[in-house]
Amino acid sequence: MTLKVIVAEKADAGRRIAYFLSDGKQKAKKTKGLNYIEFKKGDDDYALVSLSGHVVELDFPKEMNDWSTVDLNKLIFADINKNLKNKTVGNTLLEFGSKESEFIIATDYDREGELIGTEALELAGFHRDLESHRIRRAKFSTLTREEIEGAFANLIDVDYDLADSAGAREEVDLIWGAVLTRFFSVSTKRLGKEFLSVGRVQTPTLALIVERENEITAFKQETFWKVIITFNKGGHFQGIYEKTQMFDRKEADAVFSAVNGQAGVTKAFEKSEQRIPKPPPFNTTEFLREASRLGVNPARAMSIAESLYVKGYISYPRTDNTVYQRSISLTGVLKKLQKGEFKEDVEKVLAQDSIRPSRGRTEATDHPPIYPVAVPKAGDLKGDFHKVYELIVRRFLATLYREGQREVRKAEIQVSGYNFISEGSKIIDEGWLSLYPYRKINESYHPDLVEGEQVKAIKWEMMEDHTKPPPRYDAASLLKLMESLRLGTKSTRHDIIQKLQDRGFIQGNPVRPTHLGIGFIQAINLINSPISKPEMTAKLEEDMDRITKKEISKQAVVNESREMLASVLKDFIANKHKIVEVINSSARKGDTVGTCPEHHTDLVILKSRDSAKIKCTTEGCKIDFYVPPNALIKVEEKNCPDCSLPLIRIIRKGQAPETRCMDPSCTYNKKNASLGACPVDGGDLVIRQSRSGKRFLACTNYPKCTQTYPLPQMGFISSTGEKCPYCGAPLLVSARKGYRWKFCPKIDCEYNKKKNEARKEEKVKS
Repeated sequence: MTLKVIVAEKADAGRRIAYFLSDGKQKAKKTKGLNYIEFKKGDDDYALVSLSGHVVELDFPKEMNDWSTVDLNKLIFADINKNLKNKTVGNTLLEFGSKESEFIIATDYDREGELIGTEALELAGFHRDLESHRIRRAKFSTLTREEIEGAFANLIDVDYDLADSAGAREEVDLIWGAVLTRFFSVSTKRLGKEFLSVGRVQTPTLALIVERENEITAFKQETFWKVIITFNKGGHFQGIYEKTQMFDRKEADAVFSAVNGQAGVTKAFEKSEQRIPKPPPFNTTEFLREASRLGVNPARAMSIAESLYVKGYISYPRTDNTVYQRSISLTGVLKKLQKGEFKEDVEKVLAQDSIRPSRGRTEATDHPPIYPVAVPKAGDLKGDFHKVYELIVRRFLATLYREGQREVRKAEIQVSGYNFISEGSKIIDEGWLSLYPYRKINESYHPDLVEGEQVKAIKWEMMEDHTKPPPRYDAASLLKLMESLRLGTKSTRHDIIQKLQDRGFIQGNPVRPTHLGIGFIQAINLINSPISKPEMTAKLEEDMDRITKKEISKQAVVNESREMLASVLKDFIANKHKIVEVINSSARKGDTVGTCPEHHTDLVILKSRDSAKIKCTTEGCKIDFYVPPNALIKVEEKNCPDCSLPLIRIIRKGQAPETRCMDPSCTYNKKNASLGACPVDGGDLVIRQSRSGKRFLACTNYPKCTQTYPLPQMGFISSTGEKCPYCGAPLLVSARKGYRWKFCPKIDCEYNKKKNEARKEEKVKS
């Protein structure tokens, strides 16, 4: 009888694996303070240990910790330590490893998962190339019974080369991140919470955003004219003069004068049917782009997808593949989905004579495209979770349904010797579009015409227009661009965008760089450093692939990267003064949020470690007010009716947007924000923000009255119009995610105690 130890990456995934392999007969156990799952299968005993991601973390030796004194050149070539994150996990793995047991790695099957698995093997006492008969790997892409049982019946070898590729990236990112972050933070004296975080992939990504912003800033708008005629035959349709942009006003006037009031003659007409190809299956990047269009930002969409995977509702969400493998029973998946809320649409797909899935350009063998594998219980998924699951289901159905068809009409109509082009289309078969409401095809009326036929004109217009700058990247287009340039991986791109936002380099969606972000890239470009170029990062991605193919060793990649960084650092140190001047000068400008009504100069937000203020860039202007530091601030188009200063809109995560005068003491804020009377002196109780961004309830008669109350930091707070029967404070309601809670703002008030006791009694009864 052999003990087989299964190592899972996450607790939820581990529980599902154990449940399927044991037919629900698993038992929870504990050893050395660590919970694990025990079960029997055949003649073998199993123990399943769940990790929480990486069990070790990389760091430099302690003597390298002082940012101010450590020589960065020495840091580049310093040894890297592997530190155990959780001794309990390490001791448990070592105990199981000493029992002549077999280990089965059941982490996510990708580079990162393989690295986590081999880390666990090392802690258990296994060494690569030794005792390989005692270590195996279970490869699966869905947490379903069929696939888990199949994976454990067909175990494969552990792929150390795959793990090494992730290990190389981990070491390179640590070295580059530590060295560059210390150089820029110490040089610019931005330390503590304001440190300048610099990353190997973040920098070229930020450079792309800044480059686009520079293109927009440098863009010179040009005026042009176009002539449009509205024709009529069974309905209205428009034709535009074939020279769609006339930059010479005289030329446009001449064309318009010639055609004004004249009918047209059909010179050419064609009608054709066109396919509306169905979309390819979802890979990670395309899924995140589509979710972004639905208002779910990439980082949150990925987090939701991982949760849906662990719950067994979708396949593994980190994949480059856009071709369903033959091993997937598409009909079997459809029959499962037939039992859920999309039954009607699923039956349309099943009713086809044959099911032919669409194919994308990338066919990989590690994981299939993202697709649904199970139906959630009623009410299990809400909000964004349901939105993301529905998106994945509908994309799957769309890839299996028939193509759409549309009829396109195009005509060339001559008016007074000038050619006008008209086009129209209508959908004649929605096909997959009927199942996928996220994609819209524009339709426009156009009649059948015959060559030589006279066409009645009813309206003649000469329209002025302007050339437009290139658009800013939104999350969807930025993800696509990063993929094409090999910046990051399918697993990291969404995190890179989020980190740039969290660290104050970019803001908004569409994305725009902050002054800090612009200054940082300007400083790097000042010395033409390669770290802002995608090519350098793409080279490392190529090296990662070469490691998996045994074409190059992990150590060779890390060593080459160290040498490259040493060269980069040498240039930075030589130009330190210039770099610091550019970054600090740009950062001081703050982020523009509007225009000062008095001086017509920029209003900017200036942020320090724990506070933020909105300030006019004109010296001596009275606009200099504190605002919440962790909120998005937008200046409204209208001014305050009480003091004429601009109104601002404050948008915080988890709270309803709030419009107020930027002057905190303005009577507008008092009139519009009162949640009730102060029980001390009868003044208005209003929501205030501390400099650190914490909200609280305070009396408007401050400083005469210092009465304050703490408030929940998330949710929308409103007044009930009632007074607390115990302390006289106004009773309030906090609303968040559909849940409403009535409370007294005085935390230790008898009112709250009695409500809590009543809730406990209800729970006991139920």
